[in-house]
Amino acid sequence: MSGATLGELADVAVPFVDVEATDGAMARVYLDGAQVAEWRPAGARKNALFVSERAQYGAGVSIRGGIPVCFPQFGPGALPQHGFARHCRWRVVELVLREFVLLELARCDLPAEWLERTAAWPHDFQAQLRVQVGGPSLELTLQVTNIDSVPFAFTAALHPYFAVRDAAAAQVHGLAGLTYRDALAGGAEFVEQGESVLFPGNVDRVYYSAPDVLELRDAVPGKRERVLRIEKRGFPDAVVWNPGPEGTASRADFAPGDERQMVCVEAGAIREPVVLEPGGVWRGTQRVVWPF
Repeated sequence: MSGATLGELADVAVPFVDVEATDGAMARVYLDGAQVAEWRPAGARKNALFVSERAQYGAGVSIRGGIPVCFPQFGPGALPQHGFARHCRWRVVELVLREFVLLELARCDLPAEWLERTAAWPHDFQAQLRVQVGGPSLELTLQVTNIDSVPFAFTAALHPYFAVRDAAAAQVHGLAGLTYRDALAGGAEFVEQGESVLFPGNVDRVYYSAPDVLELRDAVPGKRERVLRIEKRGFPDAVVWNPGPEGTASRADFAPGDERQMVCVEAGAIREPVVLEPGGVWRGTQRVVWPF
């Protein structure tokens, strides 16, 4: 039966919303960070998103996995890594139940210990995240409204961790010939020479002016290839990331070997910050479709 439930984990008080469409597609969204941590397309038995068994939950904590929201800063900068939206407590604004489920959340409050850390971005704004699930697809739309009296600029991304059977055999298609910034080469820029992006180890790249449709091919020898279609609107760039074994070893909320189970392909507005005039509204959408 379609519907929604508001629950709490037994060991820590972490509210989340479970939503289920009439066809059985479901998503679990944590109000801390407005973070989707589970997505099961209709007919699927497993979570299509990766979440580490060592992930932490709670106020001011970003879950390691799922789909964190990066705003108003992608990556490092004046604010802490990836900004503060993923550390906010969000609230439910609207829940629509049809053949699909549409959940809308709005940014509410930051934990007190984060308030001083946001002084580098002192702007009044509204942020909403729309989560739509049904059939084989999951769609997220981030909307930002400038309610300040002056313009402001920001970068942003939706940061999905997709579950794969073996990252070493995964491929991302659609980025050939594009310029990318390589964080592992000190931010130097290169042109993608391969027909596909592979994951032999740590990969951390921002592809500029990326096409609005990419494919993540999850292929392992002897098993049927699964192709995840990744669509975006409003986000000009795309990020491809895997921490590699050194990256998981250096982060306490990863377990050893987690790098083999996940690949991140993100929609982002990164190279050129979005400049929003007073009263202006910006939207960025990422939609993913995975035939199981």
